[in-house]
Parts: sequence; C-alpha cells; structure tokens
Amino acid sequence: MQALRKFVRFVVQLQGAVILGAGIDRDRCAAVIGVRRRSNAAPRCSTCDRVMGGELKAVTQTWRHLDLMRCRTYVQADIRQGRCPVHGRRLERVPWASPGAEHTRAFDQMVASLVQVADKSAAQRMFRVVWRTVGRIVTRVVDEALPANRLDGLAALGVDEVSYKRGHRYLTVVSCLLTNRVLWVGEGKNAQTLGSFFELLGPKRRKGIIVVSMDMSGAYVKAVRHWLPKADIVFDRFHIVKLLLDAIDEIRCEEVGKLSGAERKQLKSIRFAFLRNPKNRNPRDLAAIERVRRTNSRLTRAYQRRVDFEDLWDCKDETEARTFIMRWTRSALLSRIEPLRRVARTIREHIDGILGFFRYLLTNAVLEGLNNKIKLIIHRAFGFRSTQALMAMIHLCCSGIDIELD
Repeated sequence: MQALRKFVRFVVQLQGAVILGAGIDRDRCAAVIGVRRRSNAAPRCSTCDRVMGGELKAVTQTWRHLDLMRCRTYVQADIRQGRCPVHGRRLERVPWASPGAEHTRAFDQMVASLVQVADKSAAQRMFRVVWRTVGRIVTRVVDEALPANRLDGLAALGVDEVSYKRGHRYLTVVSCLLTNRVLWVGEGKNAQTLGSFFELLGPKRRKGIIVVSMDMSGAYVKAVRHWLPKADIVFDRFHIVKLLLDAIDEIRCEEVGKLSGAERKQLKSIRFAFLRNPKNRNPRDLAAIERVRRTNSRLTRAYQRRVDFEDLWDCKDETEARTFIMRWTRSALLSRIEPLRRVARTIREHIDGILGFFRYLLTNAVLEGLNNKIKLIIHRAFGFRSTQALMAMIHLCCSGIDIELD
C-alpha cells in the first residue's frame, strides 16, 4: 500500500496535496485519487485569499485531472467551507486548482498549451471534454497567466484594428513595439475604445509613452491627442503606401471602364503589376507596364508618381523628407488626376505624423504580423460565439504567455 501511494504521488504530482489513496469509479470508468490539504494549511477564501473563520464545514469536491495510462482520472478531496469577512460563506482555495474550476491546474495548462498551436476541436478530441469547456479553460488560464506588469514601462505603442466578423465588426489591438507582444484588446475601433486602454494605464504609466504608431484613423488620433498630449504620433508606412496604391487601382479601374474587348481584358489583368513595389518587378511586369505607357498616358502619369513616391523612404532625415513630400504633393495636385490629388491632400494634412517615421524609424510591421496571426486564430476556429472568448485566445497566443508544463 505504501508503495502504491509513492507511485501515485510521483505520477500525479499535485502541489499542496497529501495522497490518501486511489480507487476505481466503475460508473465513470475512471480512476479516483483521494487527497487532502496539508494539516498546517489555513482555510483561505477562494475569492480574496483572506483567512476564513467561523464554523468550518467539510465539502467533498472532485476535479478532472490528466489521464493516467489513457484512463480518465479524477482528484477527490474534502475541503473546508468557512466564512470570509468580506464575501461570506466560501469554499477554501486549493493549490492544485483554480477557484470554481472543475479541472486541476495541470489539466488546464495542458489543454491551453495545445490550444496555443491547434484549434479547440483538437483539444476537445484529445482531452475528451466538450468544446465550451475548452473555452472556459482558456479564459481561466489567461486570467491567471497574463502578466500583471505587462503595462509597466511602456514607451512605444502600436495601435491597429482587426476585423473579426462580417458587418464591420472590429477589435482594437494595442501592442508593444519593443517586445512585439499584444498588450490589450478591445471591442470596436473608435476613440472611446482606445480611450479605455489609456484610462486603464493610469496617469503615471501614460507619462512614460513617447510614441504611438498607427494608421491615419481620425478616431485613434483623437484618442491619442486627448490622453497622450505629449506623445508623438507616427503614421504607419504600410498604410501610407496603401493609400496611394488604392488611388492607383481606382485610376486603373476608371480606365478599364472606358475600354472594351481585348484592350479592356488586357488592362484588367495587370492590376498586380501596378501595385507591386518597383524594386520587386519581374520581366512580365515590366512588359505590361511598357504596353500601358504606349497606350494610356493618364495611367502612365499616375503610375510614375507612384514609383517616384518610393524615394521618400530613402531620405536621410526629416528635413529632406519634408522637402520631398512638398515637392511630390505639389506635382500630384497639378496632375488633374483626382484620386492622386485626394492622396496629396491627405498626405499634407498628416505630414507631421508621416515625418515621425524618420524620427523614430518605427512601423506597425510587427502589429500587422500579429493581426495576421489573429486572423488565423479566427479562421481555424471558424469564428467565435463571443468577443470575450476571442480576446482570451488572442492573449493566449499573442501576449507572450509561456505555459510551463511540469
């Protein structure tokens, strides 16, 4: 019997538990391991961790544990119920399980570790639990493992939105550009949503933020100006170029609408040749662009300004970049091509944020990569029934949570 206890203690490894014995529950076809709290453990409230008093009553509780040799395993213990000075009657906190959980902490960590690299359905099949249980475990693990100090010492933030559902449903994602980790996720993409994050930071931590990188969203700019009046805004390079590329594609579509037959089909097929970075053009792209130069002067002039704009990122400093932008926008405004004129006006309105790139050399490239990872999380789950479940998954996979498996 003593040898069996030693074996069970070695295999089960429950922190803070004394192994009493093991048995078989034939109704559930499972092994049941009896444990108790250590004799010197004070009964503490499962909500606030205060020592409980009053009349202590024993209550039998059961938790699902990791399977032993492919056999379902449960841990059973008589734990005490007492009176918390704040919350009233509560069950005591146990070290091997989270408060209110029906699974041990080791089981939760193993499930969450699999969900970090696979979908919830895979965890459901492997651990023989229902789909909703996996979601509750993820939320529980994130609540416990998300570092409480992740918002301390922030200096450079990246802000972007990600679509998670049809009908223009968005999440605002805030990340640290120095650690490349998601800090906070909120529902919506307006000034109030981002303001909730800054309010969470508090005045002291907000003072340490030097720069915020984002797209040219008016709502985000408004929130940053209100909550971080001394911080610099850097408009992300990717979004600036995308603004120009959208204008070029709009011009191409306008020209396609004027043609018919083979010419129309030919111009429709060269979309990506015009959108591709000039440094990455292949011989096929060059041949397509040359054909357009011979047949469509308006699109050629627009494309040439798109090529010229790439020289902005080769400027050595902010002064040289400002001179380049003023010269390029002047040329675009005189082009009589309305989509280009619209881009030029937008760039002039946001010139200080664009020049911030040359002061800090920061982009949202890391955050765009995180957004792609978030989209993959949504895709492999075929959507989420609640935003809270989605946000928990984002933190589990993108906030640097390292689950240590004993």
